[in-house]
Amino acid sequence: MHESKINISQVAKILNTTQLNILMHIKRGLLKGSEENGGWMIEKASLDNFMEKNGESKAADVCASGCAQKHACGGGCS
Repeated sequence: MHESKINISQVAKILNTTQLNILMHIKRGLLKGSEENGGWMIEKASLDNFMEKNGESKAADVCASGCAQKHACGGGCS
């Protein structure tokens, strides 16, 4: 594993959320990540910066534009 990157499942556990929500954070530019060898890796510096700004509590759910807040992503938005 790269020391400067963390896999998506570990980031989801750290932020107490789902992997899908982490992907939405990447899509919205809230976290920096890239797909490598079929899996997503998040830059550790990006995660550290996110946690510094937002605290270590659960990452807020970021809904897709077409979600209509029906929880299709498994998120808990309301």
